[in-house]
Amino acid sequence: MQCRTHVAQLGRMRQGFGNAGAEVLIVLGDSLERAAKYAEQLKAPFPVLADPERTVYRAYDLDRVAFVIQRTASVIVDREGRIRYIKRATNPMEWLRESRELLAFVKGLERET
Repeated sequence: MQCRTHVAQLGRMRQGFGNAGAEVLIVLGDSLERAAKYAEQLKAPFPVLADPERTVYRAYDLDRVAFVIQRTASVIVDREGRIRYIKRATNPMEWLRESRELLAFVKGLERET
C-alpha cells in the first residue's frame, strides 16, 4: 500500500522532476503483465518497467528481508550513467519521506550542470 502512495506522491511531483530535467521510472520485480496492470491501476504518469528475473533488484541489493518485506531503493543516475544517489529502504514509510529529498537532490544536480 505504501508503495502505491509513494508512486502517487512522485506523480504529484512529476512537473518538478521534469523541470529539473529528470525522468521517473518505476521498476517492478515481476512479469511484464503485472507491471502493466500495476501501471494501469495506479494510473502512473511515468513508465513502469518489468524485471521478472529481478536482475535490477539483485544489482542494487534489494532482496526481500525475512522473505516477506521487499527492500526498495530510489536511485538517481546522471546523464553520463553514474549513480549519484541511492537510498535503500526496508521500512515502507521511508519512501514517503524521501520524495522531497529526491527532488531537492535532482535540482541540485541541475545547478551543477
